[in-house]
Amino acid sequence: MSRTFSQSLSAVDLAEPLLSLDDNQPAAAGADLLRARGVGVLGVRRAGAMAGWVRLDDLGGGTLGDCLHEFQEQEVFSDHAGLVAILSALSETEHVFLEWLGEITAVITRRDLQKPPLRMWLFGAITVLDTNMSWAIEELYPGDSWRDQISKGRWEKASVLYAERQRHGTECRMVDCLQIKDKADILAREPATLTLLGLASRREVERFTGNVEKLRNHLAHAQVLEPGDLATAGRLASFIDAILSAGITKQLVELQHQEGPGRPSTRDGVRTTR
Repeated sequence: MSRTFSQSLSAVDLAEPLLSLDDNQPAAAGADLLRARGVGVLGVRRAGAMAGWVRLDDLGGGTLGDCLHEFQEQEVFSDHAGLVAILSALSETEHVFLEWLGEITAVITRRDLQKPPLRMWLFGAITVLDTNMSWAIEELYPGDSWRDQISKGRWEKASVLYAERQRHGTECRMVDCLQIKDKADILAREPATLTLLGLASRREVERFTGNVEKLRNHLAHAQVLEPGDLATAGRLASFIDAILSAGITKQLVELQHQEGPGRPSTRDGVRTTR
């Protein structure tokens, strides 16, 4: 699985060749090429080498050289760059460029993140995250003893889903019928746990897991990924190594086991006992 996630998809799989014209060409020629080929970015060459880029909105009068943006170091990646770097960058900017043999030859835009390979990769990453959370809950709360850690309404919703799956002959556990947000609510209860997860508060946990569920729904229903989805994807990609190794969930289980059984915990101002 680690090999599948780390080697099956790289920046090259998302990139498109960077079309280009010389800097002394009229800006109108660049605009015509962008429209004809349906691309958002055009490379501009100077003395045979790629010197910068333009978008359609940049092109008015004059030459392409008058309109170009020079390449910035933070927007140029090697052709073997990983998805974590690309997704993180595209959560902040509209496009990045790939360099091969010392020359910029390709571009990745946010539109390229809609491609099926990346959507499949993200859905797999979310599935592994969900599975890890289920494992951690069962380790910490065997025999569905986590029931008291969620609200009555959330338990009832999980019970309805469990009954429906049983009716259709699908083998599952009650913990499998919880939403990702429910699982996070059970696990992220202590300040030390929040620190381990790299999240500032339970409110941030709720916001992030809600965004993960939204991203999964958009992926499952082939909906266009929105800017917020791309930001969530970037953060999810940054966790992928820890997700695959179950590193964070193992540490989380060890941390809460060290606290000892029956240790009082506070949830929304109400003290409960595990």
